[in-house]
Amino acid sequence: MTTVEAACPSGPDLAPASNAHNLSRHSNYYFGENITFKVESCLFNVPRYHFERSSEIFATMLTLPAGDGAQVEGRNDENPIVLEGVSSVDFQALLKVLYPLDILKPHALTTEEWISVLKLSTQWGFFDARKLAIQNLMISATKRPDDLGHVQRILLARQYEVGIWLRPGYTYLATRDGEISREEAEAIGWETAFLITQIRERAWRFDYRKPNVADVERIFGEEFKQAELASADFL
Repeated sequence: MTTVEAACPSGPDLAPASNAHNLSRHSNYYFGENITFKVESCLFNVPRYHFERSSEIFATMLTLPAGDGAQVEGRNDENPIVLEGVSSVDFQALLKVLYPLDILKPHALTTEEWISVLKLSTQWGFFDARKLAIQNLMISATKRPDDLGHVQRILLARQYEVGIWLRPGYTYLATRDGEISREEAEAIGWETAFLITQIRERAWRFDYRKPNVADVERIFGEEFKQAELASADFL
């Protein structure tokens, strides 16, 4: 039989002995019971680990005591934790990050999947997964701009509190050669589109120059500040 010392290196990572044989459970690499979720018509069964350690929302949910005689939700397929208002596609994308199945490509997600991760990680407070989603979406925007253009980043910035995307998005629309299209105006909102158009017209018509970052900051500075403050809640 393998000795305790060989199986579990001594040190602060060891949890107290778990039985009469004086075996210890490694604090990082001993995973307890799994948890079962029902999302739409699909069941998912994964280790509790990341839901308990990476999200305060789930950590609180999973430590709530069950009522007298009540079955513990999430323990089996017959009594799963039901996640309402969540798509199974979005949830699967988040699980790809939390529990990667491919060692060689642990985070090989599509742009749409990273958007799903951003959505759910923001909703449930998976801060590390959120940071990873933002980083990878920035890479997508750089390498494949058609997959994630400035207008879409503006919309994601507003919806999921990614303040760092708002300023460059507005600045791009204000300083590029082409005017804002009707579709873009409908997407970002007519008021925002009107203000950006004003910035462009004032610079060209009255100052005989191309709009710059300072022009955008003068009009939208307060909005940028509020967006960055909102993003700080996720740091």
